Amino acid sequence: GEAVHAGWLKRASRFHGATHSDIAASKTSSEAQEHFGRENSTGNGREKRNLSSSNYPAPRTKMKVVALALVGTAGYASAFSVAPSLNAPRLATSALGRSSLQGVSSLGRAAAPSFHSTVRGTAAIPMNGGGDAADYGGKLAPWRQNLDLKGWGTELRQLEKETREEMGQKDLDHLQKMRNWTLAIYALGLATAGWAKLPYNPISAILLSLSICIRWTMIGHHTCHGGYNGVVGGEHRFHRSKFAKGPVRRFIDWCDWMLPEAWDVEHNFKHHYELGEASDPDLLERNAHTIRSMNFPLFFKYGQMIALMFMWKWFYYAPNTVKEMYERQQMLAEQKGQEFKRQPFEMPPAPGEYGDSTKAATIKTVLTSMFKLNFYPLKVMIGVLAPYFTAHFIITPLFFYALFGKAVAMCALANLAAAEVLTNIHSFIIVVPNHAGEDVYRFETPVKVKSDEFYLRAVIGSVNFKTGGDANDYVHGWLNYQIEHHMWPDMSMLAYQRVAPKVKALCAKYGVPYVQENVFTRLRKTLQIGVGTKSMLVWENGD
Repeated sequence: GEAVHAGWLKRASRFHGATHSDIAASKTSSEAQEHFGRENSTGNGREKRNLSSSNYPAPRTKMKVVALALVGTAGYASAFSVAPSLNAPRLATSALGRSSLQGVSSLGRAAAPSFHSTVRGTAAIPMNGGGDAADYGGKLAPWRQNLDLKGWGTELRQLEKETREEMGQKDLDHLQKMRNWTLAIYALGLATAGWAKLPYNPISAILLSLSICIRWTMIGHHTCHGGYNGVVGGEHRFHRSKFAKGPVRRFIDWCDWMLPEAWDVEHNFKHHYELGEASDPDLLERNAHTIRSMNFPLFFKYGQMIALMFMWKWFYYAPNTVKEMYERQQMLAEQKGQEFKRQPFEMPPAPGEYGDSTKAATIKTVLTSMFKLNFYPLKVMIGVLAPYFTAHFIITPLFFYALFGKAVAMCALANLAAAEVLTNIHSFIIVVPNHAGEDVYRFETPVKVKSDEFYLRAVIGSVNFKTGGDANDYVHGWLNYQIEHHMWPDMSMLAYQRVAPKVKALCAKYGVPYVQENVFTRLRKTLQIGVGTKSMLVWENGD
């Protein structure tokens, strides 16, 4: 009892500015109350405080109040994440030589007036059929020589029409079911986060990791693409014009390392409509050029690729999405003759034969800039990374500390850190192999969106994993339908599940390569591209 009383006096002294030595001189709690009842200063105008057990809350109650106050202001704190993106110029229809840009707006996320977009005005290689081998120096893949591209495209559009007509309330119900699964898994992970026999609880870490990954790859991903726009109204929370837009909605809908507005530019626009081109931000063969070309043993190269898996979301993806967002804002401002605020990532041209594309930005870029006394990239990235870091590694452990004490809070923090590593690994495995491998194509020329060749590139430039069944699709983050997703990015998850077997059958009918393999087989082939032992097929070479 005396130990508890002494501990109470020590903590109480911190709340009221007294030193521990002052309180130690007080032998009884009444003396301590008399001590705290004195005025702190004769000239500060404060009222005298009378400290008693009836009107002074216990320190743990104080901590609960502090933790709840932090949670209450978390939405406000996340406002610091809103880099200058929200005040950027709106998407110009002439951007990057594209016209009639609908359904792929980046910053404003306006409701798409139609599902169809015309982003580029000309196709890369006009194809009435499969092409002539003479056009490729006598080299043309057998499957391309007699391809009836027009017939394939006609039947594919009919599939699209039928699939869109089937979309309705059941698709929204399915989204809500997947979201409920995710919330339940996250809650269970939190409920077990404070207890562990080991330094961490692997069950808690796995559950937290899975829910964090799914919140991005399924809920945030498909909603931000407009997959449910045709089902919900413009004011609905699952409409892309509302979901995760702004600091408060980001915190509520999808709080992750990436700034949603930046990810919208990098992924929804550039990656989807420039798939496999030199300007595709996610082209692994270009991004890994340094590793591929370095003169080091293979085990060292593989070690670099594997190390990236542990931290790729905050180390690579978050800064590179910001870089792409600023590049796009700069281009739009220049087109309108407007002054542009400084680009935080002035990157050199990408090495290799990749046109005028620039190198990817990483946290290494931020650190290098700091050594040059350029702290602007750091300032921008603190605003981008702070909300997730604060919510995940500060506010959540504080809850455990307030309710259960230091030991449980430290255990929870260890589990949250383990979950962060696992969710990076999980997301890398199901994201990066979607568009990499020696049997996957990259492209050196642009293509007209919604043209037959655009749909063809979505198939031969993407890979599906094992598909079918909500449980299987859930652990794959619903990224196992990448072929169908790249043809029609604004469909629902359930729609991909329905249409995938039909697309696969249609490709088999016309002889179009439809790659579908186990995710770990695809990971192996992806790492081969990363270290340079294999290279991707090149469409313009006749592969």
